[in-house]
Amino acid sequence: MKLFYHLLLASVVFAGCSGKTNDASAQGKWGEQPALPVVNGHQEFTISGNGYYVNVMGNTIPRMPNFPSLSVKKNIARGYVADLSGKPIKGAHIGVSSSMTGGWYSSGSGVTDENGYYEFQIPAGAAYFFGTAVTISYNETPAVVGLYPAGGTTSFPSGQGVVKNFVLLSYGPANPDEIAAQPNNETNYYGGALYFWCNINYPGDHYDGYLPSSGVIIIELTPAEPCMYGETKSFRITRQLGDSDAFNIVNIPVGKYNIKAQLSDGRKLKMQATGTVKNVYEKLGLRPDNALGTSTVTFTPNWQYTPVMVSSFRSNWDALEIKLSL
Repeated sequence: MKLFYHLLLASVVFAGCSGKTNDASAQGKWGEQPALPVVNGHQEFTISGNGYYVNVMGNTIPRMPNFPSLSVKKNIARGYVADLSGKPIKGAHIGVSSSMTGGWYSSGSGVTDENGYYEFQIPAGAAYFFGTAVTISYNETPAVVGLYPAGGTTSFPSGQGVVKNFVLLSYGPANPDEIAAQPNNETNYYGGALYFWCNINYPGDHYDGYLPSSGVIIIELTPAEPCMYGETKSFRITRQLGDSDAFNIVNIPVGKYNIKAQLSDGRKLKMQATGTVKNVYEKLGLRPDNALGTSTVTFTPNWQYTPVMVSSFRSNWDALEIKLSL
C-alpha cells in the first residue's frame, strides 16, 4: 500500500465542555485489519447534452476498518478515528453541538491522541456532530478534509452518551439525503471533484476559441501515481455538447492525475483554471495551467477552512473549475 498523505498536528479551538474525561488506560488495541479494497482498471462514462454531472465511483461506501470495542458512557462522546487501512489518526478534531428549548446552543469537542482515540463530555440538548475533520499533507500542501462517520449517522440523544468512529476516505458518498437533493455537489462525496465549462459556437457563430455546439468533449483521467490507498483506476468521460456548457466530475479517488482534454475529432483543448480557488494553492490544482491537451491535476479543499469549520457528514473538497477552449 502506498499512502501519499501525512497527518499534520491540528490546532483546535475548544468550545463549551471539551477534553478527555479519563486516561488512555481505558482504550482498546487495534486488531488485524482487512485488506484494502482494490480499485484499479479503467471505466468509461458518457454524459448527454443536457447532463450536468457524473459520479465515477458510485454510491457504495468502502468497507470500514475494524475499530477497538468501546462501551457507551452516559453523557460522554467517545470513539476512534482511523484511515481506511485501520491506522489510527492523531490530531483529528471531533465536535458535538447541542440545542435546547429556547434556542440555546452549546458545544463540546476533542482531539484524537496517538491511538486515534477521543473522549469528551456532551452538552445537554438535541446533539449532533460537527467539525469532524483532520489536516493532512496532500501533494506537499496542508489540506483540511472531512471524516466519514462509520454507520452513517451524526445525530443522537445527548443524555445517553454515544460511541462514534470516523474514517478518512479517498472516495465515497456522504449524507444520502443531501446526495438525493444535490447529486452534483462536490461536498456530498469524499472523493475529489472537477468542474468543466466552455463557451459554445451555435450555428452561425464564429467566435475564436469557442467549442462547436455539435462537438463531443473527451476527458481522460489517469493516476500519475497510486492514490491515497493505492487506487490506480483511470476514467474516460465523454460529454456531448448541446444545451449545457458545463458539467461536474465528482467522487474521484483522491490523488494526482494526468489529464487529457480533446474533442472527438482529435482537436486538443486548452485547459485554464478559473474560479475562486484558481492558483490559491501553490502545488494544487491544474499544473501547468493554460495547458493544451495534457496537464496534471490535483483537487482543492475549501480555501482557509479549519477542521472546526467542516460540516459533519460532508467532505471539504471544492470543485476545481477548468475552462475548455480551442
